[in-house]
Amino acid sequence: MATMIPGALRPGAPPGEAKVFEALRDHPGTSDWIVWHGLPIRHHETQVEGEADFVIVIPGEGMLVVEVKSHERVEVGDDGLWRLGSQEPTSRSPYDQAIENARSLRSWILRRAYDPRYPIWHAVWFPNRGGELVKQLEARIDVTPDATLTRPDLQFDRLVTSLIKALRAGERELRARGVRYEEGRPTQADLAEARDLLTPPVTWQQASADARAARERDLREATERQEEALQYFAHYPRLVVEGPAGTGKTNIAVRAALQAANREERVLLTCFNRKLEAELRHRLRDREEVTVARVHHLMLAITGITPPPDADDAWWNGTLPDATLAITRAPGFSPPYSCLVADEAQDLARDSTLDVLDSLLEGGLAGSRVIVAGDFDGQDIYRPRHARSSSSPAEPGVSRRETLLARLSDAGRMAVTRNVRQRPELAAFVEELLGDDVYEQYDRAELGCECGQVLRFDSAAQQQAQLQQVLRALWEEGWEPRDILVLSPRRASAARHATGSVADALAPDDADGPGIRWGTVHLFKGLEAPVVVLTDVDGATPGWRDLLYVGATRATERLVVLTSLDEIADRAPLPH
Repeated sequence: MATMIPGALRPGAPPGEAKVFEALRDHPGTSDWIVWHGLPIRHHETQVEGEADFVIVIPGEGMLVVEVKSHERVEVGDDGLWRLGSQEPTSRSPYDQAIENARSLRSWILRRAYDPRYPIWHAVWFPNRGGELVKQLEARIDVTPDATLTRPDLQFDRLVTSLIKALRAGERELRARGVRYEEGRPTQADLAEARDLLTPPVTWQQASADARAARERDLREATERQEEALQYFAHYPRLVVEGPAGTGKTNIAVRAALQAANREERVLLTCFNRKLEAELRHRLRDREEVTVARVHHLMLAITGITPPPDADDAWWNGTLPDATLAITRAPGFSPPYSCLVADEAQDLARDSTLDVLDSLLEGGLAGSRVIVAGDFDGQDIYRPRHARSSSSPAEPGVSRRETLLARLSDAGRMAVTRNVRQRPELAAFVEELLGDDVYEQYDRAELGCECGQVLRFDSAAQQQAQLQQVLRALWEEGWEPRDILVLSPRRASAARHATGSVADALAPDDADGPGIRWGTVHLFKGLEAPVVVLTDVDGATPGWRDLLYVGATRATERLVVLTSLDEIADRAPLPH
């Protein structure tokens, strides 16, 4: 028995759909399939909204989007109009409907930066007509070959083989067009991921209609802005995307890398820190043609150098780039990439790093396809301490933004300003905490929910007690350890010095094991977690204001800040 979503036939379903539903549900050969019935497609490519009669995911074969027509009468006249039963004649065939639905589903999946490595194809099922209809229809140029199912395909001995036959015909057609798939896909993991992408479970909490409408509008505006960036990059060679934390820059970078890879470009997707590198690799784990590597890891691989134990900034951003350039600028070296995608680009915008990236591109930075995304105003936390006002270490007085734009003088520039990471109430809390309007939003959310909290401490012992209380409260609320992230602006943090039950609950070795993840703000830059507990906000760490901003914007649902600073505690809009 297939997993049917929903589990019961939808009310008012036509009799032909009922026959297909029952056949798919009851056949023993469909036991590991997932079948959606009447799946609404609100993000349709050619209509305001659409609906797929059936979406069938078959392990090891692919996804088949089926349009069911229950009519006894099926005619296409000399005028090219389709006549189905008593419906009004239309030039839009059921095959057009199935194709558009399949295309819309694939686009929806790709917009979530997940590239399915299995075919997504279409079919039309006439459950009340005999097999003689197939030959007549497939004589037409506007009908897809091997994509027509009829009454005989409902039979017990034909159902499974007929659907697999349709999918395999689609796979052959797609392969002939140059689309590549992997054997044995979709796996059970793929099925679970498809289910989460199309109809994820939702825990609903009551909210006012105005708040929901504002959130939907902000998300729509943010998504449309991301789409504009990708459309620009599809037609023009270079683009710089800027925006504060949580506005979707990483999603743009991942999808731009996929877009370029689909055009047969040799893509390098790079960043600065290793946690973000690991996340990007996971999101692109099925795309071997995209190289995902943080920039210094790339230099080490090219040079074969092992970093000395005492490697400092001068070594990482002077000695290592120089050794890399000695190889990449030597006669006979062939640049391996034709396209560069960079996330958290403010961390890469120094001359030595840009020189290396320039040498790895077939046409250099100025002559290759390049898209970079970054926050040059709030997240430039790796710049040297003496240069935290704005200047580049290479050229005092020149900002990281100016350093980058000098290399991409003809690049288009685009701003993304709507928060798509945090719930609106939390985004408003963060703005109050920072004393700054970080995000562009039409309507500011009310600060009435317990999404943010500030606790003031006067000693290390008091902070340890507060950390223990906070974690216990989160556990009692039902948050799992994997949902919680404890961050600090420095290595000598409250988490590192924790004892007792807190130490037992924390993952060992800076968040690499099971348990509650923890580490520095620097380590988790570019990533996110449902709950963030930000400790050691005491003003003792250079650049602590920037680190407060970066740490606070990692949270998507809840933020707790432990601070000794009156200026932060007094700014908290919620009881603390």
